[in-house]
Amino acid sequence: MLITAQVLENYKQLFENLSQQCVEEKFLQVFSSDVYFKDPFNAVHGLAKMQTIFRHMFSTLHEPKFRILDLASSHNRGFLEWQFTFRLKANDEQQLIKGVSKIEINEQGKVCSHIDYWDTGEYVYLKVPLLKSIIALINKRLSSS
Repeated sequence: MLITAQVLENYKQLFENLSQQCVEEKFLQVFSSDVYFKDPFNAVHGLAKMQTIFRHMFSTLHEPKFRILDLASSHNRGFLEWQFTFRLKANDEQQLIKGVSKIEINEQGKVCSHIDYWDTGEYVYLKVPLLKSIIALINKRLSSS
């Protein structure tokens, strides 16, 4: 449990200070080579594929920044509540996504699984005008009020 808490605290520091350099250097120290990474748009096995996702993030978004709001650990698992801010273009309004990540840590103390949970409807699809109307209609039909 102590190892998990320590790894999770190091993980928090990594993500709060995430940079392109971290993706190239620190990811090698933190993640197992066969890490599983999943978010609402990606599901990959292997460190190289995970690094590709984060390189893409840095090449397409401006000022991407994670802030860890809370963390908890149990056995070989950790949970991080976070918020992610970014800009689509340098002069655009800042965007915000809130979510939770489930982290699994192997016997060597490396992260072997990282699964993100966040609401794509709220943070992505509702910002697309046509989809926003359709989702509003669906929500109205499903709502009890």
